[in-house]
Amino acid sequence: MKIFNLIILLFIFTNSLIASEIDTLKTIMRHYNLDGIRVIADRPQETIGAVEIIELDPVLSLPETNIAESVEKVNGLHVSTGGKSGSTLRIRGFGNDQIKIMLDGRPLGGGYFGNVDLNTIPVSDIKEIRILKGPVSSLYGSDTMGGVINIITNSPSNTSWLKMGTEFKRNNTNKSYLSSARNFGGWDYWLYTSHYNTDGFMLSESFEPTNYEDGKIRNNCKRDQWDLQSKFNFTIFDFHSIGFQAGCTFMDTKEIPESIYENNLREFTDWKRYQFSALGSFQLRYNLTSDINIYYDRYDDTYAEYNPSTGVMNSSWPSNIKSWTIGTHQKFDWEITKHIDSIFGYRFEKQSYLRKDNGNYPDWFGNEQLNHNIFWQTEYKYNSINFTAGSGVSFFKQKGRDSWISHFEPSVGVYFKNSLNWKLSLAFSSNTKYPTMHQLFSSSSGNSDLIEERAQKSEFNLLIPFSFESFSGSIQQSIFYNHITGLIEKIGGTNENIDHINSYGYEVSSKIYFIWEHQADYSYLKYTNESNLELLGTPSHTVGLTERVELPYSLKMEYTAFWKDVRHTEENIDLPAYWLHSVYFNKKISRYKFMVGVENIFDLNYQEEFGYPGEGLNFVLKLEGELF
Repeated sequence: MKIFNLIILLFIFTNSLIASEIDTLKTIMRHYNLDGIRVIADRPQETIGAVEIIELDPVLSLPETNIAESVEKVNGLHVSTGGKSGSTLRIRGFGNDQIKIMLDGRPLGGGYFGNVDLNTIPVSDIKEIRILKGPVSSLYGSDTMGGVINIITNSPSNTSWLKMGTEFKRNNTNKSYLSSARNFGGWDYWLYTSHYNTDGFMLSESFEPTNYEDGKIRNNCKRDQWDLQSKFNFTIFDFHSIGFQAGCTFMDTKEIPESIYENNLREFTDWKRYQFSALGSFQLRYNLTSDINIYYDRYDDTYAEYNPSTGVMNSSWPSNIKSWTIGTHQKFDWEITKHIDSIFGYRFEKQSYLRKDNGNYPDWFGNEQLNHNIFWQTEYKYNSINFTAGSGVSFFKQKGRDSWISHFEPSVGVYFKNSLNWKLSLAFSSNTKYPTMHQLFSSSSGNSDLIEERAQKSEFNLLIPFSFESFSGSIQQSIFYNHITGLIEKIGGTNENIDHINSYGYEVSSKIYFIWEHQADYSYLKYTNESNLELLGTPSHTVGLTERVELPYSLKMEYTAFWKDVRHTEENIDLPAYWLHSVYFNKKISRYKFMVGVENIFDLNYQEEFGYPGEGLNFVLKLEGELF
């Protein structure tokens, strides 16, 4: 109840300030839209580290059906599919449960296991995806040790009342979606629904079948997913905004692919995810704004294993899990002088779960953990130099623990821009990741005495734009170093915090505009100790190439190729390096967009993880239209 009393007091305080400043504000008439950008850091000086932005072109029809496919080619990121968690995302070697995933600035709960399956987040009406790979500002709170991915949706417009699209791939893989959005000045809305179905992806013709894999269609990959989302925003007195977002994603059955060297049939049944959030943006004074976000996120699923001979559910394995997160985020942005800005606020989050099965949990059993975070950050601007410093103070506790865990999360950054528009930055932050509920409370491997994982991250970033007659472009380079302590690994079947690990690397991305657009990316990742398990599954070297060409009749072509180096596995088997090539053609006619593409053009047989083959040759057809 204390947190809700605090929210009420803040709301009363906000309204009292509004009343006293209303005449001044009517003169200034500042207005902000709740598009998510104001909810979390926007500028590099606020984010601390360099920001990678994926801007989704509204003119083009995209081949991606989910967020995992949208970010997999980003320099420094590694995405693979396979295993119980669905998609596996790694940023500079950090894993899924060490990365904070956000939607319009609101954290997405990872549930009992702490993993957000990016394959279940559809791509539609998204403006951009912001990725922080290095140092992270205290404005994002805790659980940012591996970085941040913030998915930002479009603000409603008046281009049409109804938009409809459909996409087809091989083996009955298809997606259909319908959305409606409108801005009426004082308020707006966005409604979205989609249906995604797949019978499993096709393997390469050169794939060699095993005793457990037929070598044609990937086994145990069927999924039938529905997604419903909504968003409503209201403007109050021309300079305040409130908004509400709600959504539900559900699947009756979500099959779990197994290694090709095993013969288990597993699936999730009644998989559901619900979320609701209320947001507010208030102009308290001409130089002071306040944002508040209250959110609720819930996952429900039943995990089952089947007898491979009879197809009957094994009675010892049905496992029911209900996990939910409730939280709030209050932020104040104060422009003290024309040279000094300060941001400060408070964040609270409570994670809970209930679990029941026919094994170790015959009756419903649950637990919870609490996280309080106070943060502050100040930016000083003078001519071409910006200096930013701040810190968060976090307190963490779970039910049954005698004492709180507390720590500081400082961050600092220096930014410089010269007359040639070169941008240089040097940033440092100390970020954490709290243990997941599974790591703490699992009857088989849990350890309630675990402390947080920590990473001290530093990054040097240099952006050099250039232009010479019809030849222009930019080169961006990053050098980073991470000192990681308290990593959680299983030792003797029990989760334990282990000793420190150091990693370092280099990334470069070049874009050249000459006749058409050329892009080349390279990333390098290394650990000081080759035996570190954190290196497993992450390639040391990756290369990405993209060519974008406008052909006659306004036909746009995009060719992509990326290469991944050898990856090591826990089975002491090295996965071979591989190249993948794809090409897409886009055409827009009036209110309609058409896209055709070929993925994995050479039908390469490759492994994303040990025992998990990748997709073979695939054809893509997508149609989208604004109906009226």
